[in-house]
Amino acid sequence: MAGNYDGIDSGTMKFEADIRIKATPQAIWDAVADPETWPGWTKAVYRVKKLSEGPLGVGSRLRIIIWCVIPVHLYATITDFAPGQGLTMEGKALIARLSRYYALKPEDGHTRVIVGGEATGLLAPLIWWIGQALSQEIVHDMMVKVEGSAPRSQEERRCHQP
Repeated sequence: MAGNYDGIDSGTMKFEADIRIKATPQAIWDAVADPETWPGWTKAVYRVKKLSEGPLGVGSRLRIIIWCVIPVHLYATITDFAPGQGLTMEGKALIARLSRYYALKPEDGHTRVIVGGEATGLLAPLIWWIGQALSQEIVHDMMVKVEGSAPRSQEERRCHQP
């Protein structure tokens, strides 16, 4: 479900985090498939606005703001959308091209949640660092939301909101 990345050059920097959550893929999908609610359950995302009309799916455009030392705006278009399985989006953040994916895989009564992406361009190393930190926070926060586990302390987070 990591999407099709034909044409991304050899300077691509990949990042990924995963976690096993004791829940069905559908229970997790309900959170993933409603991006405007992401700031309510993960501190990794500051704000999300859907920029296109209609239901979420391939072609939907989003503006996602994260806060990691500075506010970073990601303008993304969903390029792959498989209900209950995952989604992929591609866009730009700072002066780098970026893809992000969310994949859900059932495993022995749990769901493996994989959040990651790829960055290319002049600031790809910075986007990689931010992307890796946020991916780790997102999978952990998703587990907290779905299972009701203990949240991470502010000191454990690598990126902080103002």
